[in-house]
Amino acid sequence: MLLEEIKTVQIQQLRDDLLKEQGGRCGICGCLLDESSGISLDHQHMTKKETAGKDGAGLIRGVLCRACNVMEGKVWNNMSRYIQPKSVQDRIDFLEKLILYYKKDNYPIIHPSEIAKEPKLKKSSYNKLKKVYNKKAKFPEYPKSKKLTKKLRELFSEFNLEPDFY
Repeated sequence: MLLEEIKTVQIQQLRDDLLKEQGGRCGICGCLLDESSGISLDHQHMTKKETAGKDGAGLIRGVLCRACNVMEGKVWNNMSRYIQPKSVQDRIDFLEKLILYYKKDNYPIIHPSEIAKEPKLKKSSYNKLKKVYNKKAKFPEYPKSKKLTKKLRELFSEFNLEPDFY
């Protein structure tokens, strides 16, 4: 393959030509590109050890919107950091396996970190209830857990107040 080198002053024209070839759309997400979406001339960065053109090093891949270019760069760099692929094909193989993994059915089990947390009662809401409470009986303490207790729920209901949470 004969490699063509371009100068920095030619980037704008090349970008415009490639964008026209791509139908004015981002090469990944397909959104219509204009200056407001950011237009990036995407290329494969080279390490000092690589030779231009070998395994895609230094070569232009296409035109992307800013968001896709940033995401593609994050994926590429994190793959280098964490799975240390030896070639572009290793990266492609990993991404294809990742897509298959995403497409498989999930287990019907919610991870403990994703279970909705019980809301916490605002102290101001508790104090509002305490103000309207006019009985001789002892008023319950503000719970250390900040969770609405059964007794406080009953009192909010009795005084027709809606508790506030954070």
